[in-house]
Amino acid sequence: MSLFDPKNRSLLKAFGLITVIGCLLFFVGLPYGLGFLAGDVLALFIYEWNVHYWNRVLDSGRAGRGTGFPHFLINFTLMGALLLAAVYKPAYLNIFTAAAGLLSVKSAIIMDELFFRRKGAEQ
Repeated sequence: MSLFDPKNRSLLKAFGLITVIGCLLFFVGLPYGLGFLAGDVLALFIYEWNVHYWNRVLDSGRAGRGTGFPHFLINFTLMGALLLAAVYKPAYLNIFTAAAGLLSVKSAIIMDELFFRRKGAEQ
């Protein structure tokens, strides 16, 4: 289930809403907005990469004990690198808004399930 799947527009709406709200942080200060935007873009990249990777693993039918370890090692290294960059360059990135940006896709999935899909299930 990709974020850009035409059959799943509600998830894209939720992600877009979170991104727009997060970009309002530019009015508070540049490091806040850049931190959120960097985390948001990295979260989107990691989510799409996970979808592609696990679809490929499931299609091949070969999954062993160490199938996901290198993949998740790279994921967590990318997230850690962003947070470390925020620690070492606080004039450009805020660590708290970068962490909030990294949670944006997860928040969009939760928002999609709670608000958009529940309405369709009740009808």
